[in-house]
Amino acid sequence: MPNRETPGDVRREMCQVIEDLHALQLITATGGNVSARVPEAPGQAWITPGGLFKGALQPENLVRIGMDGEAVDAGTGSPSSEVLMHTAVLEAKAEAQAVIHCHAPHATILVNSGLPFLPISSEAAYFVGIGRIPFVMPGTQELADAVVEAMGEGWAVLMQNHGLLVAGRSLRRAADMTEIIERTAQVILGGYAVGKPPPVLPDEAVEKLLAHGDLVA
Repeated sequence: MPNRETPGDVRREMCQVIEDLHALQLITATGGNVSARVPEAPGQAWITPGGLFKGALQPENLVRIGMDGEAVDAGTGSPSSEVLMHTAVLEAKAEAQAVIHCHAPHATILVNSGLPFLPISSEAAYFVGIGRIPFVMPGTQELADAVVEAMGEGWAVLMQNHGLLVAGRSLRRAADMTEIIERTAQVILGGYAVGKPPPVLPDEAVEKLLAHGDLVA
């Protein structure tokens, strides 16, 4: 059976991460998607299926795909409608082991409002200059290409009217960065909401942090 679990199978971790992100309201019932490379076959990945409730996925629900976005195993469900975005990032960023796309509410408000992502903490400092793109129709190659271009050497992209995409050197780090970006956006918006733009770290502090590498090291 193609979907039987094997030792070191990443799918159980994927289901836990998806459940965690759903509990944090970053992934909604059917909105948002997660992918992770197949450890023994880096040219393949597991991805969430389209149209299934995200709060209770099981390993056997996940779909194995090639980098062309097509399902590898016969008789499995359809991959997420955002599969092209995931495969484009995995192909462009060899270090990336996982990709998370979510409809993070505060991050989406931030990009929709045109407000800057500010270095308000030592964690947030690593995402100064986070990529942004205007609305592009979901599920298209145009969106996949725009995300890769906006990500550049970074690890995350804010998508207007759509949400947030984060890649990581591990699935857990991608999930951690997703939460950091969303929580930072929430605090930034809170400052503006009370008429007090949030204070930021000094430039020299940001430079010192970035000199140590990126947050996913």
